[in-house]
Amino acid sequence: MHQNGLRSSQIHEILEHSPDGMFTIGMDMSIQYVNPAFCKLLHYSPDELYGTSITDHLGDMSILANCMTAVQTSGHCKDQETIFKRKDGSIVHISKNVQALYDENGDIHSILVSIRDMTALHKLNKELLESKSDVLTNLPNRRKLLSDIDTLNSPFNIVVINIDSFKEVNTFYGHKVADQLLITFAEELVRYAKMMKNATVYKLPVDEYVILIQSSCKNEEISTCITDLSDTLNKKIFTAADQEISLNVTIGISGSNAITAGIVDKKEILINADMALKLAKKRRKNYLYYNESFNIKEDYENNLLWIKRLRDALANDRVVPFYQPIVNAKTLKIEKYEALVRIVEEDGTVIPPIQFLEISKKVRLYHQITRVMIDKVFEEMLHHRTLQCSINLSIEDIQDTHMNAYILDKIKHCDYSDRIIFEILESEGIENYETINEFITEIKKYGAKIAIDDFGAGYSNFVYITKLDIDYIKIDGSIIRNIDTDVTSQIITKTIIDFASQLNIETVAEFVHSQSVHNYLQDLSLSHLQGYYFGEPAPTIGH
Repeated sequence: MHQNGLRSSQIHEILEHSPDGMFTIGMDMSIQYVNPAFCKLLHYSPDELYGTSITDHLGDMSILANCMTAVQTSGHCKDQETIFKRKDGSIVHISKNVQALYDENGDIHSILVSIRDMTALHKLNKELLESKSDVLTNLPNRRKLLSDIDTLNSPFNIVVINIDSFKEVNTFYGHKVADQLLITFAEELVRYAKMMKNATVYKLPVDEYVILIQSSCKNEEISTCITDLSDTLNKKIFTAADQEISLNVTIGISGSNAITAGIVDKKEILINADMALKLAKKRRKNYLYYNESFNIKEDYENNLLWIKRLRDALANDRVVPFYQPIVNAKTLKIEKYEALVRIVEEDGTVIPPIQFLEISKKVRLYHQITRVMIDKVFEEMLHHRTLQCSINLSIEDIQDTHMNAYILDKIKHCDYSDRIIFEILESEGIENYETINEFITEIKKYGAKIAIDDFGAGYSNFVYITKLDIDYIKIDGSIIRNIDTDVTSQIITKTIIDFASQLNIETVAEFVHSQSVHNYLQDLSLSHLQGYYFGEPAPTIGH
């Protein structure tokens, strides 16, 4: 029973004086009471509404059943928009809150509904959606651009311009300055477009603009124009709200002659220009022309395919750990394993992480994969009472509140936490000492250990190692791979080993793939070795 609801004797005064429309209905849907604001909203007198069914006044019946079910289950139903019909037949868009009223036995005897007129806001939203101009800059917007493209019957070029790192400008200077900057930037583009032949500037959402050039310019002319535009924008100092701000922009360009004869949708040129823009950012270029040889579309399609494959693999328990042995550098006996994530396809094909891990981060499936790996490794460790096993974690895992808590909970509630090692990638912003240290401190309370993985890759900051309570440094495979012949790799490895030794940190050499590499490493003071020379990753430990 829901005995915490309002009772009818407590609400009459509230109903009469509320600025919102309020009414009560019985369980048979008949109107029992209406307040003055509700009558005014629907243009009825109270006598015209009493005893009538609420269904007679609804313009949209679709959510009534769901709302009533929610009220009977939980006692309330909130924030659902619906439509009421006025006496003259016109409609009013409203938001509503619905609350059950209870009798002395705790049973629902009627329902209180509070509504607010949202017609003006609904109209404004509709106008904004149908508008063909940007509110801030007064430039034609994306809707207008698509409409204009659709009417063109002659060659044209689309130039998409993006203000790099505009979010940082917004954060640093504030919304007022950022908005003024967008206006000033728009004015500069309009000024520039006037010097071009048949060019129109459009404002796309957030920090993007488009220049539509309606002409059959030669590639050389367009190239000269875009080069000049890029140089002008990247060198100019913009003034916004008395602040002088320099910007970097990236530009993507596509023309109607870039589309193959089989494509009839002219709007695809805009898509192609956007693809060129994204690739320009990736390649760190100021601008880039779309070319079918980029195969960007195929990359997008491949990404979508991988998203489906990832979700399917997670749903069907095909994300699994493969275990690679780690041997004692002196005895060459297996003492540990590293759990490496794999996807096993339905036909038995094993997919390595390089093909899916980065995509999983972008589509927010990465933490699910980490959780699966942790669960399966912990389950496997129940059957091995002496071996240790390491699990890879990213900075994202540690910084994610839910993932962090999940890991700590698993460690707290197992009796073999002293045999678990967490490997953190050296190249993933590990300089965030506070967050990492808190995590390390917590798991070490239960005996778990920490390794820094891929050390030596990237910038390799030795300083942060002194600030973290770690147990192992794993020397990156790119250094070990050719250590038997590469003098630079030999110097780097010896430096890392000597540095770690002075901090009482053990060192593991990864990617030991040959007898020759192993022979060289035997003379170094390493604690452990790992690589295909000692064993490939396998679905179970010891096989």
